[in-house]
Amino acid sequence: MQLKQNRSAWQAWESVTIIPCLTKDRLSIHLLHRQNSQNMYVDPNLKLEVLTRYAHLQRGTCCGNQCRHCPYGHMNVEINLTRPRKIFNTSYYE
Repeated sequence: MQLKQNRSAWQAWESVTIIPCLTKDRLSIHLLHRQNSQNMYVDPNLKLEVLTRYAHLQRGTCCGNQCRHCPYGHMNVEINLTRPRKIFNTSYYE
């Protein structure tokens, strides 16, 4: 049952992604993320491990860390005036 809920949540999230709005680099990151069925992948530019949307859906809630692929709208991220809030680019937060 949980897998079915995660799959439908994933599909709903994918439906709001506007591919033509993404740069080549952003599209590359989006495609890596979408194709990866693991909980994380390595960002091709920064060489850092990034949690996938799938990992967040398994967690079930926002962790508050301004994660790139947060499907929960960063709802638990504390307001911090010294660190700018990330902006959603139709695929992920940056």
